[in-house]
Amino acid sequence: MKTVVICPDQRPEARMLGRLTPLALVPVLGRTFLSRWLAHLSDSGFREVIILASDRPDSIRTAVGAGEEWGLRIQVISEASELSQEKARARFGVDRAILMDHLPGHPDLPLFDRPSGFFDALRHVAPALHSQRVGSRELSPGIWVGLHSRTAPTARLHAPCWIGQSVWIGSDAVVGPHAYVEDSAMIDTEAEVTGSWVGPNTYVGSFTSVTRSLAWADGLLNHETGSFTEIVDPFLLGDLRGQSAFNRKSSPLGRLAALAFLILTFPIPLVAAVLAIWSRQSLVSRLRAVVPSAITTSGLRESTYHELNGFRGLARRWPQLWKIVVGEFTWVGNRPITREQAATLETEFEQLWLSAPVGLVSLADAHGCADRFDDEARAHSSYYASRRSRAVDRSILRWAVLRIPPTP
Repeated sequence: MKTVVICPDQRPEARMLGRLTPLALVPVLGRTFLSRWLAHLSDSGFREVIILASDRPDSIRTAVGAGEEWGLRIQVISEASELSQEKARARFGVDRAILMDHLPGHPDLPLFDRPSGFFDALRHVAPALHSQRVGSRELSPGIWVGLHSRTAPTARLHAPCWIGQSVWIGSDAVVGPHAYVEDSAMIDTEAEVTGSWVGPNTYVGSFTSVTRSLAWADGLLNHETGSFTEIVDPFLLGDLRGQSAFNRKSSPLGRLAALAFLILTFPIPLVAAVLAIWSRQSLVSRLRAVVPSAITTSGLRESTYHELNGFRGLARRWPQLWKIVVGEFTWVGNRPITREQAATLETEFEQLWLSAPVGLVSLADAHGCADRFDDEARAHSSYYASRRSRAVDRSILRWAVLRIPPTP
């Protein structure tokens, strides 16, 4: 059988959802809107589908390919504007043309005709759709969590609550009721998500409250009032896919500053030497770490760095100032990890740790994760890699000097 699917063009009430992708490719609980329709058509016996797309048809063509994923033959045709169902039926000689403005089986729940339409549909279909995803598990009644997701022991999940794959939820965060968090999102410590949808690869910062809203990348839409805000502060809300180009070395000025700091703080190793003699231990510890080069854990080479014994905190890292001078470390970056630790970075989000330079101080330090390699440290390090900028680096350095946390 053959049918025509009409992808929705841009809708005024759904501009926020269409900022990053065509509405047909908006994620709906782990799968795109269009993917859910294609799976439904395949299950219903259709074998050939013509997709009419007027909004970014190339993106839709890339997403569906030739239709092998669903056992369909798919043709994507670009249109200047959204066709009506009547015109589509007449033009292609089919009995049925589907206007894709609702989920399969729910024509009474249009997604894009009002700000609350998308969220209302999620609330209605979530209990049924969670079972369609491989690896999804129900932690307790009404709380569904996908593969590779990590939730801090002190985080609180309230039903109904849907968590996608590779999601990280920090300590004392509150998620739910009626919270839907898509794949690879990060809900930081003491953040709150209630009555809301969080899009994929979205960072919700510490102490940030997302209530009765749709949050995706740096966009926030109140689905009750229709008010939209673009968040410019990356510590509140941000896109985890927006990592800057890889650069391992500090600037010439930064390397000169490290040399000056080494000279000005020369009493530190003298004190460390006295403490080493007193405690009968070596002056320094020699450590090995992988050298970050790309978002991968294969083929990594190693480097040596040192720490002073007898000290705790940043003073222990004094020898690493020389690594900045010679261009192997930077002032701000992610802390060094061993080859064994790098091998445990499972998801693409976690592997972002290796796409940032090795730094003397890190965002994880500023959040109390100094010299740790737990879930929280991994989350902050990966987030830093994705949002690295001069403003973020200045905020972390301010913490290192004044102990002022990097907050908005």
